Amino acid sequence: MRRSVLKRGVHARPRTRPARAFPALLALTLAISACADEPTTPQARGGEEDGGTGTPPRTLGLVEITISGLGSGHVTSSALSAPTAAELDRLRALRDAGGAAGPGSLAPQAFSLPRNIFGPGRDGTIQLELASTGSFTEGARGAGGYRYLWATYRVRNAQTDGATYNTSRQNLTFYAVDTDSTIGQTAISQLKRFDGSPADDAIASTFVPTGAASQGAPGTVVSRFPDVLQVLTETEVQSVQTVAPLDSMGVTDVFPWGFVVRNPNDPTSRSLPASPGASQFDGLVTFAFKIPLQASPADDPFTVSLQFLALDDSQVKITQAPEEQTPAGRAAFAARAAALGASVFTLLPPSGDAVLRGSASARVRCDVRVAGAAGAGATTAFPPADTSPWPVPSPFRTGPFFLPRDGRLGVASCSNIASANATSFAVHGFQSGRPTGAYTGVGETFVRAPVAPGGAFLPGEEVEVTLSTALGRSKPLVARYRVAATGGSGAFSPVATYDGVWSPVFVALGDMNADGRPDILAVNWDSATISHFRNTGGGSFEFLQKLTTLSGNPSAVAVGDLNADGYSDLVIPAWGSSMVRVYYGSAVGGPIGFPSSFYVGTNPAGVALGDLDGDGDLDVVTANAGSHNISVLIKTTGVSFATHVTYAVGTKPKSVALGDLDGDGDLDVVTANEDSDDVSVLLNRGDGTFDASVAYGVGGLPQSIALGDVDGDGDLDIVTANYFSDNVSVLLNRGDGRFEPGATIPVGERPTSVALGDVDGDGDLDIVTANGVSDSISVLLNRGDGSFAGQISYPVGDGPLSVALGDVDGDGDLDVVVALRLESRVVVLRNP
Repeated sequence: MRRSVLKRGVHARPRTRPARAFPALLALTLAISACADEPTTPQARGGEEDGGTGTPPRTLGLVEITISGLGSGHVTSSALSAPTAAELDRLRALRDAGGAAGPGSLAPQAFSLPRNIFGPGRDGTIQLELASTGSFTEGARGAGGYRYLWATYRVRNAQTDGATYNTSRQNLTFYAVDTDSTIGQTAISQLKRFDGSPADDAIASTFVPTGAASQGAPGTVVSRFPDVLQVLTETEVQSVQTVAPLDSMGVTDVFPWGFVVRNPNDPTSRSLPASPGASQFDGLVTFAFKIPLQASPADDPFTVSLQFLALDDSQVKITQAPEEQTPAGRAAFAARAAALGASVFTLLPPSGDAVLRGSASARVRCDVRVAGAAGAGATTAFPPADTSPWPVPSPFRTGPFFLPRDGRLGVASCSNIASANATSFAVHGFQSGRPTGAYTGVGETFVRAPVAPGGAFLPGEEVEVTLSTALGRSKPLVARYRVAATGGSGAFSPVATYDGVWSPVFVALGDMNADGRPDILAVNWDSATISHFRNTGGGSFEFLQKLTTLSGNPSAVAVGDLNADGYSDLVIPAWGSSMVRVYYGSAVGGPIGFPSSFYVGTNPAGVALGDLDGDGDLDVVTANAGSHNISVLIKTTGVSFATHVTYAVGTKPKSVALGDLDGDGDLDVVTANEDSDDVSVLLNRGDGTFDASVAYGVGGLPQSIALGDVDGDGDLDIVTANYFSDNVSVLLNRGDGRFEPGATIPVGERPTSVALGDVDGDGDLDIVTANGVSDSISVLLNRGDGSFAGQISYPVGDGPLSVALGDVDGDGDLDVVVALRLESRVVVLRNP
């Protein structure tokens, strides 16, 4: 495209200087002039990297936003609009001449342009009205400090004279432009100091667009609300330049960033409805930036003007700004993207992420051009400090974040990801199994894992993701997510009982035949067997097989794909033998052959699986009640484990759980210790070795332990079932893997097992216990803040010793499966 002969070099000044001799133009609204009538016929749209379709972008004219009073404590804003950059120059002269009240002064903050000022047929405009503006500083001058500034405007789908449009506008966005009037190759058209003199032109290329931000705790910037910044690819910018009549507007370049108009009245849409009522402003747009603090306050810009091109577009794109990469910001961004049904996500470093659902696509933009021409010599923003790939979605979120069942797990990077497989980018559902199939996007900056077995994850299950060093990370990262359940009342009634078990002491759920339905695995103490019940659909089960565990009494079972063949395996600690048995799954829908055996400590009572060393394999941890320690078995190759390594814990550990307790990207260990009435926390050093255990007291004779974010602050808390004191203990995480006492809540008599899950579908974790003497289960519903309503008790039969939660009938909510030792039965309770 042509470039103005008046713009010779990066620091050239605008060709027009404001005069100061005209009266002010008064009113309450201003308008963005359309350069032509709206197109009535969709045009072909090409060049998009995401392959999107829809009507082409429509240009609605140019707008210049001015923010003044920076650093003064009284920030003001105004705007101009015109069909061309030359008209913007002329209007700026009119405005500034009428506002000559002193250095740096402005005309009124918002005003109307006289009708037909641009000539016949040029009164097609969109109204804006100033809502708020402000600024703050963050950091120290001379040490990387910035001044943040913003201006928010209401938007009405009408012309300057109030005549409304009879067509709606979709995804209206203001994209920064380089015009005949701007400084060098930037979007800045005016840059003044406090005394009204020109500021250094070089500052124009240092402006960085941001999301809506505010000042948080010292040294922090937080997101005010999401969906403000919009970032395009350079390919999409070229598409805009071929569609819009930019040459005739004086636009010499379009930058790949801008600010999107959102509809505050409808959280599911960015549409500005046709024919709005009088004073009905259906849109809000926030122009937000940060500028480096200069060496001296006198050198800081006091007044800045930027120019934008207004475009609407049928495709719903959403960009996560760096300011939104906090736990609260991520949650708000995910909620906004879900509400909009966004189809294209743009992720920015250092760890931009999204919750991708269905066919939504993502792309990574690590160097966004904010000044200069595309290609060599451009000034860019958002360069990453670390080039390590990061997981999408981020595991570090506020609230009890739940992964949607159809959520697509991915990994993003600022450099192309050359390869990804089930080891370097491992995904494992602890009920659904390990996804198999192709990884998409390999060779690009965003790679997706295969879909979950059966096409979706199972409600309530935990899903583990490993990004290993083979993927390009300097340090492995292991993250866990909990899958959302939908619906359910949290009220239960027995619907079926199943024989084929012999004194069951433990029960677990796992999809053994990869059909998308969880099967039941029951551990039979007296007969030293495991019973496998296959889910036949609708919550019904059939007895399939009984597996002999050989010597010792089986005390628990963990389900996971240890050898990465796509079939779930079973790990069974055998009390009395100092061994764990491993049955490997098969294509026939269940384990076959004889188990492999591996030594652990004395009388192993509990078992958990997880990738402790970040190499993509599942390792094994057992709680050894006889030797008062845990055993860690690190997976080596094939079906083998290294010799177990032991770590001391409390007295007689009965249950063990894994999770990232301190938020450093690896799995830590926690045990419930029966005879010392406490739990032991062992923090991972990052390589599958552990620091010495730290003890925290709980109730009497804790039998079972579970981890989950019960108070909604983004970290994992601890819940134990305390046999002797007939209650559960809740230990709240301080955020760094240290714990403080929470609630102690009564349940039924002699609780032996505890599980966490969202049984009432309200988005937080509830507690369910099996009560061995009162022959019941207790349900404690979370109030949303980590406090719980009183127990609701449901009779289940004689001697319930273990409880598991999962969607056994396929309706999306969590049902309960209970092992009844004294009746030698398994009972299924349905959640209506």
